[in-house]
Amino acid sequence: MADSRRPSRTRFTVQTSPPRSRAKRARKSGRNGGSPELWVAISVIVAAALATFGALFLTSRPFDPMSASLAPQQIVPAGPSLSPSPKPSPSITPVPSPAGEALPGTPGGETASEPPDDATIQTRVESALAADSAVAKMDVSTLVENGKVTIVGSVNSPELKQRVERIVRSVRGVAGVENQLVVNEATP
Repeated sequence: MADSRRPSRTRFTVQTSPPRSRAKRARKSGRNGGSPELWVAISVIVAAALATFGALFLTSRPFDPMSASLAPQQIVPAGPSLSPSPKPSPSITPVPSPAGEALPGTPGGETASEPPDDATIQTRVESALAADSAVAKMDVSTLVENGKVTIVGSVNSPELKQRVERIVRSVRGVAGVENQLVVNEATP
């Protein structure tokens, strides 16, 4: 017989649903409000987008010199140029002489009171130098500015340098001569 002093044990069974996988739990938690990491990521992206648009807005404003915080820089004047700058020559309008005729020795009916312009002087100087056979072969250039003729180039002797200067000075309308010719003396 059985021992009556021992209590009998009864079993209760509780039925549960089959175990769920972790992947299903993660998907389900995303639908029900999501994880805090997701909300942090979205917040960071939105903050970066707002900062970018704000920076673009500020940099796209037109410049207003009245609200500028920097003082304007001082303008430095340009120094003297090393090459002569071209200046416009005064235009010559022929004026008839009081007697109605040209002065003797003046080509084209010019009068003694009006000076020739720089282009006319340049043409006359070049013609005078080309007319001299010894100088025509030389490397000589001239520049006329306000009636003053600058001679540059090279010649073979000091005599030719003086000859070129005399020819240029003899041209009517030349106010002055700056002779910058270089003498190339050949060594024997």
